[in-house]
Amino acid sequence: MNDISLAYKQDRFGNNLDARIVWKDELSSVPKPVVLVLHAGGLIVGNSNILPKPQIDYLLSLERSFVMVVPEYRLAPQADGKTSYQDCIDAYDWILSSLSKTMSLEHSVQLDVNSISTLGHSIGGTLAMHVASLRAVKAVTALYPSLSLADTTASAHLPTSAPPFGNMPDYTPTDEEWAAISPDNIEISNCPLALPGSIPAPRNRWQMQIIRKGQWMSTICPDGDFAALDPLTRLGDDWPSTLIVQGEDDNIPGSSLALAERTITDMKIHGVKQARLVSVKGATHMFDLMPAVGTTDLGEKWQAVKEGLDHLSKHA
Repeated sequence: MNDISLAYKQDRFGNNLDARIVWKDELSSVPKPVVLVLHAGGLIVGNSNILPKPQIDYLLSLERSFVMVVPEYRLAPQADGKTSYQDCIDAYDWILSSLSKTMSLEHSVQLDVNSISTLGHSIGGTLAMHVASLRAVKAVTALYPSLSLADTTASAHLPTSAPPFGNMPDYTPTDEEWAAISPDNIEISNCPLALPGSIPAPRNRWQMQIIRKGQWMSTICPDGDFAALDPLTRLGDDWPSTLIVQGEDDNIPGSSLALAERTITDMKIHGVKQARLVSVKGATHMFDLMPAVGTTDLGEKWQAVKEGLDHLSKHA
């Protein structure tokens, strides 16, 4: 397996925004399909390294293996959601304008730029649908995406007391902590998720606080143009085949089985020709990030994830 990072653009301070490129070594001149993978984190935390290894291994094991492109994108509060979304569009455009040439000249890998799919987790699933609403995409798989963001009565806009949020004390960053959250010389585009049992970094604590208080959407979209962050406002009969994988016990604001069911219904009403939901019993948000899923646990959770990955392969 090859795993490298390349800059696909720069932030407003001139710092590189990198994309992680992963592919399998094989002697073949056949162009490889591309999957643009957008990570989770609510546009506030996350990075390209949180993609579970079993999913990487599976995408590389397919008969026609993918080249995976996983961009870092700018995060709130320095960047608003529109900026994060544009970074993902720019990453797609960079695949066509630059990466395909680099892979051919420097790595002897041919990209099939007419076969780009998108895959995302949580808000990354929303980003995957966003890219598909504006660019040519073969298929979309969205795992527990953030949905109905334009609807201010939906859960993405509301406070929550669901675990673990309800047990968290109020948190106000100190000046020193805020300087770490929003430094003055770089736009943050890489922040690890908080690890269970560890003391969260200021950015992670701040994220949990604003979600708990129902301030997530107003934070990532301060101008109130929520429709710009909701690809479901752009549904039409030109949408690619879309599969949503959703845990039945997910209660994170923006993600739930009810929202996923509503989305599939809306897609069909608006002419999306192939839209399907795979629900997962007993699964909560980010269920596939558990180390056992896809390694020692090959049951319903892994089978649902695999169905989502096979969906991309089928349409590549």
